[in-house]
Amino acid sequence: DLNRRSNLFKSATEVYEQAINCPVGGEVGKIWMEYVHFLEERGRPRTAQKLYLRALVEGNDGDGPSVKDVADQNLLWNEFLRMMQSLRKNPDLTLEDLKSAVEHERGAQVDSSATTMQPEAVASAADSSASNTAEQRPAKRSRWDKRTPEQIETLSAGSIDTAASVVFATSKNMPPEVETLWHARDGGSMPCKPEPALFSASPPKLGDPSGKDLVGIDTALKLLQILTSKTHDGKSLGSALLELCHACWMMTALKEEEAVKANEALEKKITNDTEALESNLAARASVAGGAMAAVQHANEQERNQFIMQCTVQREQLLAFSAWEFRKLLYTQQIVLSSAKLPHFDGPSVDSASINVQAKVCSILHSAFYLRARVGEDNHVKMLTKQLENLQKIASTVVKSEPVQQQHPAQLQMQLQQHQQLQYQQPPPNFPLPPPMPPQMFQHPQQGQQMTGYYGQQMH
Repeated sequence: DLNRRSNLFKSATEVYEQAINCPVGGEVGKIWMEYVHFLEERGRPRTAQKLYLRALVEGNDGDGPSVKDVADQNLLWNEFLRMMQSLRKNPDLTLEDLKSAVEHERGAQVDSSATTMQPEAVASAADSSASNTAEQRPAKRSRWDKRTPEQIETLSAGSIDTAASVVFATSKNMPPEVETLWHARDGGSMPCKPEPALFSASPPKLGDPSGKDLVGIDTALKLLQILTSKTHDGKSLGSALLELCHACWMMTALKEEEAVKANEALEKKITNDTEALESNLAARASVAGGAMAAVQHANEQERNQFIMQCTVQREQLLAFSAWEFRKLLYTQQIVLSSAKLPHFDGPSVDSASINVQAKVCSILHSAFYLRARVGEDNHVKMLTKQLENLQKIASTVVKSEPVQQQHPAQLQMQLQQHQQLQYQQPPPNFPLPPPMPPQMFQHPQQGQQMTGYYGQQMH
């Protein structure tokens, strides 16, 4: 966590707030859980109680709890109970006591339309409910009388904190089952970055803005319907989705920049250590005298050992960076799955699934880039026209006659005949393909160039 490592707690708090106020990401229970844990670490239990109440009872919009998923609600209730047991030093407090205290204080509010529950009163009611005492502490005046109006998130390329909000909230730990799948995929080899990345540095060049040539007609129709739809209060659902994708793109930019800086720092350290080692070895050889042969042999052994240590350090950095990018992929998959995007159904390490997801993200990358250039109205009009054309194409395909299917045995025979013809033909006189590019970090300028691409897009 970049901000948390630098002790920039104010910036981290701001990006957490932006994450829970996001129309899509604000319904993810894990984001709320990470936020309250962050507040507990800072010693702010009252603010953490307010967040629990917003997530589980009534959000800022007054439309019930912010977290809708039942499983996420159960996790948050259990974490709320743990915090209250620790805060009040009452391990006998049960979940039923806590819920009844919350409901009691909620119904005891004088002006329910303008105020919400007071966290301090909930804590006192929980203690009273657990001890079965009839006397209740008087409710304090609510500090939530003045509500801040719900803000519409507007992401900009220069706002690094906004882009990192979901990273802070969800990528702290990767579930063991997902980590095990990556280990199984690695086998005995070194871990490597997931390829392809969901978002590239520059927006892709699409011949068809609908993206049907990349993902097919059905998926393109689903994406266009999402991008052109509106919420019940007339807000653009597509804009909220594209802002979320913009934030995911900036996550990748941050992670790429962090990896390049880590590599540069390691190479600088290795260079300085090499110069210091060679200076010491030369000084040792200058006073060797008659034991020059033995000193040279010892120097060569020490030099080889140093080279091995440098190799190990580079491999460790490669492995660490690979797992960081895997955590990033997991985070983006969770966030985009919560947005109900096609081909996103939770975390996946399958190469075919990641490849399809990258194609979907390339269409969305082009969409938020175009919307930023031409404006929302013009972009929606263009997408609506594309949607109408694609619906006509889809209806034509459905009405057309189905292709006569061949028997599997016939298909297998045709495939074998085709392979035999290929084997009998002489190989074409094509030049050999170029060798595979070296691993990342062996050429730091490659990473610097990639960071430059991101930097051009972000500024």
